[in-house]
Amino acid sequence: MPKAQKSAPKNDRAANALTRALRFEKTGLRYFTLSAAKAADGFAKRVFDLLADMERKHMEDIQAIARHLGEKGKFPVVSTTNSQGRMRLFKREHSRIKREKTISGDAAAAMRKALGFEAEGREMYTRMSKAAADRQEKRFFGTLASEEQKHFEIIYEYLDYLESSGLRMGE
Repeated sequence: MPKAQKSAPKNDRAANALTRALRFEKTGLRYFTLSAAKAADGFAKRVFDLLADMERKHMEDIQAIARHLGEKGKFPVVSTTNSQGRMRLFKREHSRIKREKTISGDAAAAMRKALGFEAEGREMYTRMSKAAADRQEKRFFGTLASEEQKHFEIIYEYLDYLESSGLRMGE
């Protein structure tokens, strides 16, 4: 009779979650960077550049936490100060570039894909937060889920603007 599998130690679960999160953020960074390079209108390019920058910052946070976990053997204390500052910067920059009115159908298609990407990230980080045994790990992934939700809202607002302006995908 086979022995029952032991569940992975708490640190292994956290390290695995951080590895998945880093892979997800790298994928987002590649997508947003490529989308910015291909964007035909200034607004979309700047939004994609801004989203790429947010992904870079998420990666930096994840890597710092992974290093701490590897060195100290426990999840570090997580502060939401960086997140709050990033979101203020994100909202301020978004408000500034939102005044631009150049729009193309290609931007709408890319934004729809970005919307799905942000929703996927929000759901993944929400699941990771719920599954976390450590309070700081739970807080960190909850913060990432919240940031992904804010990104989702910005993209959704842009798509809503496109549709209210009468532009449909493919135009």
